Amino acid sequence: MMTADHIKDWIEKNLFNTMPMSAAVIDSEFNLIAANRVFEEKFGDWRNRKCYEVYRNLNSKCPHCAQPSVFADGKPMVVEDISSGKNGRKTCRIRHTMPIQDEHGDISYLIEMTSDMSDAELVRQKYRNLFEHVPCDIIIINRDFQIVETNQRSKEQFGSIEGAFCYEILKNRSSKCLDCTAQNTFENGQRHSGRSTVIEKNGKKVELLVTTVPYEAKNGKFDLVLEMAVDITATLDLEEELKMTNITMRSLISSSLYGIIAVDENDRITIFNQAAERMLDIKNRDSFNKKDLDTIFPRGFLSFVAASSGPVYLNETKVCNIEGDSFPARLTGIKLLANDQYRGMAFWIHDIRRIKKLEAEKIEAERLAAVGKTVAGLAHGIKNVLTGLEGGEYMLNSGLQKGDARRVQKGMEMLNRNTKRVSTFVKEFLNFSKGQDIETTFCDPVEIAREVVNTYFIRIKQLGIKLVTDFQKNIGPASLDSEGMHESLSNLLGNAIDACRISENANELTIILRVYEKDDTIIYEVIDNGCGMDYEVKKKVFTTFFTTKGLGGTGLGLLMTKKIIQQHGGEVEFDSILDQGTTFRIRLPRERLPQKA
Repeated sequence: MMTADHIKDWIEKNLFNTMPMSAAVIDSEFNLIAANRVFEEKFGDWRNRKCYEVYRNLNSKCPHCAQPSVFADGKPMVVEDISSGKNGRKTCRIRHTMPIQDEHGDISYLIEMTSDMSDAELVRQKYRNLFEHVPCDIIIINRDFQIVETNQRSKEQFGSIEGAFCYEILKNRSSKCLDCTAQNTFENGQRHSGRSTVIEKNGKKVELLVTTVPYEAKNGKFDLVLEMAVDITATLDLEEELKMTNITMRSLISSSLYGIIAVDENDRITIFNQAAERMLDIKNRDSFNKKDLDTIFPRGFLSFVAASSGPVYLNETKVCNIEGDSFPARLTGIKLLANDQYRGMAFWIHDIRRIKKLEAEKIEAERLAAVGKTVAGLAHGIKNVLTGLEGGEYMLNSGLQKGDARRVQKGMEMLNRNTKRVSTFVKEFLNFSKGQDIETTFCDPVEIAREVVNTYFIRIKQLGIKLVTDFQKNIGPASLDSEGMHESLSNLLGNAIDACRISENANELTIILRVYEKDDTIIYEVIDNGCGMDYEVKKKVFTTFFTTKGLGGTGLGLLMTKKIIQQHGGEVEFDSILDQGTTFRIRLPRERLPQKA
């Protein structure tokens, strides 16, 4: 009979080789020091080899090797991995790695015991992992609608609900749902889907898309249903948001005062609002297509939009209706892209007929208002002239009575001078008030300025004033009334000459005439360093029948200039400092210039 000491001795000598699983001893350099018979049967010859050579036929240690961790902290570790046997067949195994400590507590070796997993167990493990980690809620329900099992995601969302009735814990109901998909699956054994509103453990309601299938069916019989649910709350919220956005956009488009037209990548009209139908006089929008856009938009506009990377603006152009009648409009076009893919084009039409009419009415109203304001000044000016005539008449009569030839001559001069003054008043006032239209042609803006300089050159030279001209090169022709612009520049240059003539400025008197173009705007500047204007004079420059030249001026020059520039769609502005000089500036945006007559 074996004693305890005999048993201990037998275990020490034979247990390693009688273990029903493979076992091996490994040092810190991954060398196999010892292995039992089962290990050798499974992996072949192990002597003088590394563990990773035997397990996986690698030339270096495994990427996720557990051995260094066990050597470091002395804690056993269990891992599941796949290794190759001596026949090359890969097998899923459970590996137990445990430290071997010496009498000093040091770990110089590890013992690894490996057991194979059967194919059935391997499949079970795979499906278990799938059940636990699939990114949706999975619940198994019996025929009493009790929850038998849940996966990890369901536990996180609803808590530990095994054993509870699904309708109570998930929907706070006292009986099963009328539209229960699980009930339908129990009845016919088929897969069923539907939407369901449930309550999470935090009390929040969520919308789920639920699918139920028979679970563990044998011979067509089953007592469990597997229910899979995907949270579609965010999807439904997004769907509702998109729906509201679509409704809002359609409302904005349909009620917009701008004509809005869109075509898709297949050149089909997808948007054509009521404003566009009204502007273009479309009776049947279904018969309207992209080819018609070429006839209503300016030539080449569609091609330009298609080739552009951003919006294309035409601030003022002509758009034709379906009958070919044109009207002024602002036009915008843009190419539609999605992920750099062409998706069509969109256009906005702003009918500016009313705006153009209001602009014309405003200019006319301003002109008439200016006429009204000048009547009183005209009467006052004529009164002054009449006083001069009366004085001349007195001098003439008294000279005749006394036989004084010099007195008679002086009286005649006064009569002639004031008669001419009345004539000048009446002619300029009639020219200002009659409101005739300008006649435009394509002409050179710089050439107009040169003609004005030639007109005043001799006078400026005689007065000893320095004239500087600064004309930008390559300014393109523009639709202008050359006579009107000549008159306007002449008025400004004449005023600059007079300002220099009466100035007490000790510096060299200078007049600068400048012509240039900036941002599609033609700009004329007349700058002088003459007498300048004080606050009271500046207030009256464009608003009254006003002159600072005494009997030498009518006060209508700047009013005429303003009227002509307004008829060109431009504006006149000025800056002036008393005793330092004045700058008058005419701005003529090309987009607002009148059409060539």
